[in-house]
Amino acid sequence: MSQINYPRLAGYLLVFLISAGLMGYGWLTFELDRGQKALAKGDLAGAMEAYARAERPFQELPWLAQLLPEEHKQASLNQVAILYRQRRNSEASAKLEQIPAQSAALVEDGDYLFWTGTVLLREATETKDPEASGKALKAALSEYQRGLAAQPDDWDLKFNYELLRSMLGQPDRNRKAQEQKVKSIIEKMRPTDPAQKQAPPEKRG
Repeated sequence: MSQINYPRLAGYLLVFLISAGLMGYGWLTFELDRGQKALAKGDLAGAMEAYARAERPFQELPWLAQLLPEEHKQASLNQVAILYRQRRNSEASAKLEQIPAQSAALVEDGDYLFWTGTVLLREATETKDPEASGKALKAALSEYQRGLAAQPDDWDLKFNYELLRSMLGQPDRNRKAQEQKVKSIIEKMRPTDPAQKQAPPEKRG
């Protein structure tokens, strides 16, 4: 009876695991690329489906987000951006709340904080409660400030933070006037398209 060659068996197993990992990563990057192409064509529904498929492995195996942080960030935050553009604010907020379970580190990322602040700002315009609106505005400013601490050179964070801080520095007791100010700010917010970040003026081509 021949003996089992354990070193050879271990080698085969290692090759199998590496091959499976490469195939899985290839599938992931394919879905992310499919999402980007769909966005470029304006197909938000198709992009959403691609990013949701790409995010599924991270939901089933949260530790993957530690190995592939950029891929996880792209899959999850691009969904938030699309939901925001579609004015599905409650769903965008829910998606942001789910992310910490997959990656605690992403919660301190400037892009995550950018979208958290931007979604909060939209909530401020949709609520009919003046107190809730004020809290949402201050919370949005706080998220932008935290985002700048994480990514001080992020142009979009800087722009939105300064715009909102300027508005809050000029309080208006008239509810309708305040709503108009916030809506005006949202129209000027960046980015205007999902997952599209702008460079500072001096870095644009």
